[in-house]
Amino acid sequence: MTVKLIRLLFVCCTVLFARPMQAQQTTTCGTDDVRRQLIEQYPEIIQRERAFNIYAQKFDLSQLKVEEGTYIIPVVFHVIHDYGVENISDEQIFDAMEKINEDFNKENSDLAETVTEFLGIAADVQVEFRLAQRELSGACTNGIDRIPSMRTYTGGDAAKLGGWQHGFYLNIWVVKFLAGSAAAYAYYPTSIFDALAPVDGVICRYDYVGSIGAAGEYSSHTLSHEIGHYLNLQHTWGNTNNPGVECGDDQVDDTPVTKGWLSCNLAGHTCIEPLDNVQNFMEYSYCSTMFTEGQKTRMYAALNSTDAQRNHLWSSDNLMLTGTNDGYVAGLCSPEADFYTSQRFVCKDESVTFHDVSWRGDVDSRMWTFEGGSPLTSTEMDPVVSFNTPGWHSVTLQVTNASGTTTKTVEQYIYVSDDVASYNADYVGNFNNMDAALNDWVLYNRYPDNYQWNWRGQNGYWNTPCIWLNSRFGPDQEKDEVISPSFDLSDGLTDNVFFKYSTTSNGFDADDYTMKLKLYYSTNCAKTWISVGEITGDDLITSYGGSSNFFPVFADQWRVAAFSIPSGAKAENVRFKIEFVYNNYVNNVFVDDFNFTDGTLGIEGFGGNGTLAVTPNITGVQDVVSLHYTAETAGIVQVQVSDIAGRVITTQQTAVTSTGPQTIQLNLADLHLSAGCYFVTLHAHGANATARLVLQ
Repeated sequence: MTVKLIRLLFVCCTVLFARPMQAQQTTTCGTDDVRRQLIEQYPEIIQRERAFNIYAQKFDLSQLKVEEGTYIIPVVFHVIHDYGVENISDEQIFDAMEKINEDFNKENSDLAETVTEFLGIAADVQVEFRLAQRELSGACTNGIDRIPSMRTYTGGDAAKLGGWQHGFYLNIWVVKFLAGSAAAYAYYPTSIFDALAPVDGVICRYDYVGSIGAAGEYSSHTLSHEIGHYLNLQHTWGNTNNPGVECGDDQVDDTPVTKGWLSCNLAGHTCIEPLDNVQNFMEYSYCSTMFTEGQKTRMYAALNSTDAQRNHLWSSDNLMLTGTNDGYVAGLCSPEADFYTSQRFVCKDESVTFHDVSWRGDVDSRMWTFEGGSPLTSTEMDPVVSFNTPGWHSVTLQVTNASGTTTKTVEQYIYVSDDVASYNADYVGNFNNMDAALNDWVLYNRYPDNYQWNWRGQNGYWNTPCIWLNSRFGPDQEKDEVISPSFDLSDGLTDNVFFKYSTTSNGFDADDYTMKLKLYYSTNCAKTWISVGEITGDDLITSYGGSSNFFPVFADQWRVAAFSIPSGAKAENVRFKIEFVYNNYVNNVFVDDFNFTDGTLGIEGFGGNGTLAVTPNITGVQDVVSLHYTAETAGIVQVQVSDIAGRVITTQQTAVTSTGPQTIQLNLADLHLSAGCYFVTLHAHGANATARLVLQ
């Protein structure tokens, strides 16, 4: 048995018999996890941490170099959003800044709740955080940067877009989601050097920023906790274990050794001390009220260290550069034009509501321009517009205040679908004609980045033109999609949809093949989508090209995707969407020959090295499946079903009386099979082809 077949069997059976994972425990911070991951790649971080710990233990307040006892740190928020609830308001950010400053300056309203045993060492850290008022170029800013990107849904370092110069600003990124149920994380300054500088700062879920808007009182101290890490504070139990596991130390003398807390037990003690500092901002108790004097000294050590240029943040020169020095009077910033609509794809003559979400400065006046729209222009904040010409339409918004004017134009912003389908089931999308492909298929980049579907004049099946996604080294969980023309399948006679695909991976085993190629359909002009199915795991990998820039050149580097068409898709005006979901091991993806009749590769017909497609290939034990292949010669065809051990379960014969695309029905109920993994093999004219079948 080949290694490839063994891996295929492993993936097949894993799908059927893997146990569901238990839900992860929600935490407030992912700093320990990302630190461990970073150390695996850069073990020298351990030495940097040890050196800082020695420095911090010797540091005393007489070494302070800041005037008047208060450190001022410039801050910039980068809101990474998809125009949803994660695009939090300026007011929520202002509230977050207020909460941070209260916590660091012993002005938080819940300080009075601190237990007597620790109230005496609750520290006024004397650090003030101010939103930047100037970019390093001298341009005006309000300290809030807004960047539309789908990476808001994946978070992580890949979502840290548009960071400003570290050592000059504390960067805080806001996203909709972070992996691992974490609310936020930060890197210690000892982890930041060289190529890691762009990820220096804090990243936080939108609902853990401040205490108003999308957040609440439960989240009011989250950013104070993360900035503690940014200034080299560990969790109170240290950074080598999870809270509640074993006693740990945070390198600070006046915080008791503890196992850490996930609840607010104010009388709790877990180790040798009589009482744990459960209300410390570096705990998980959700009743935090304080930093200690020892933590203050450790943070001051970080601010006077060259690690990650923390000692430059508060320098007088930097405060003047960033507009955060005392006495600086910020001017009025010109607004940054921005807009959105929740309906990028609409039916002909359908009304669309647009929203002006310009930022950075107040808008005094605006002018919209809608290509092909009715009305063509508007000065309203949220105009309603209709379009009656199919195809792409551009939208422009110009906004003005006393400081200036900015304009945003998106050429391919609204796609209008005709109310009459363009094709029927006879369609074959071979993409050989560039103009026709670009006219029929919706190839666009929702938020422009380096990854998107495009037409390509080569590297298709048999090196013909195709469409492709330059997804190599794309960020984990990124999604890119391409949308088909509209079809009339209302006669109900079309049962399957096929297309050829080719891709590879630099993964090492089946666990690395979690990328997905998904198919959806829509019957309402692409406003909402319904899943048809997906290809993932070993089934998706058609060639083992590793991490080199993959471009298929041989026909055997391709496979056929075969999906049964749901009854709901058999409509007068249906579109299909192909979506690729990235992981850390992806390479380029190629698609060719989208059609409804031919589910084979057709390599010199079945008389040569034909390929068999089974639809559906994941189904029930009582269902009927279809076998699709191409015959060059009429004659007897043998169908054989075997189990994962290679034992033949049944053999059937059928006569093929014509050439070309063929379909054979296989009634599974007659075979009395149990749930599991099987292989269907077709033998004809001295050749054979095999496809996988999973029964549930």
